[in-house]
Amino acid sequence: MFLLNRRNFLTFAAAGAAAGSFSNQVNAASTNIKLFTADEAGVLVDSTVIVGERSAVVIDAQFTRSNATALADLIETTGRKVETILITHHHPDHLLGLAVLMDRFPQAKPLAHRSVMAVIEKAAEPTFKALTASAPKGVFPDKLVVPGVLSAPFIELEGERIEVLDPMHGDTEFVTPVHIAALDTLISADVGYIDTHLWLEENTKPEQIDKWRENTKKLEALGAKTIIPGHRNQNSASDASVFAYTRSYLDRWEHALGVAKSADELKALLLNGHEDAGFRFALERSISAAFPK
Repeated sequence: MFLLNRRNFLTFAAAGAAAGSFSNQVNAASTNIKLFTADEAGVLVDSTVIVGERSAVVIDAQFTRSNATALADLIETTGRKVETILITHHHPDHLLGLAVLMDRFPQAKPLAHRSVMAVIEKAAEPTFKALTASAPKGVFPDKLVVPGVLSAPFIELEGERIEVLDPMHGDTEFVTPVHIAALDTLISADVGYIDTHLWLEENTKPEQIDKWRENTKKLEALGAKTIIPGHRNQNSASDASVFAYTRSYLDRWEHALGVAKSADELKALLLNGHEDAGFRFALERSISAAFPK
């Protein structure tokens, strides 16, 4: 579970401060998609705005108040009415910013797959309380907004279907990637990462890693030209290299786990050749899961 206590929040906050902050707005596939990437303190999470002629759909809502506000500002520049905000999985870095977005776009419908909702209903409130108790006031939204249940395996935007794929195992058990066939684009959510460390706290068993690796192959087989990962660095690619990177990191993680005798050894192995990878908080948490104190 994505939880922070006071000690590891300081690690998280320091990582963000050391890296500086940025937000990245790019066009992906066509001008019909706008991408927002959080800063390091917002754990480099991607949100996608799918823009129609009059309306828009948003995929994932950000983590911190500042990043969710910047995402809302980006959405406003499109001049479109937000119809739906889809949350791909229960992790708070994709969910907590929903409070900010709903304040700005109260007509939008926040939704998540039924399996995702089952976890949100169980985990969101205790996670929110832990985060807000540990962090300085204002870092996170001051309230929790819980989405409703997605009633169909797709979202409609001005007559076009945006397919919400069945939940699959990625950095957590239930992640719902989104396929926009008309734009030849796949939002992998947290089944795909690039140029960052992976959140492996929930993947300490070989069978979990195998399942994640196989799901990257299933998504890659869809053949989409543009791939939007769950987490990236500012200038990372948006193509099938997302899946190659994710599998490479999973391979490195398994190898490192097999030879490391301590948390320090595991960290050194994972950083070797990847000193500039983002989402350092994920690295620290993954190591703590492998070598609990």
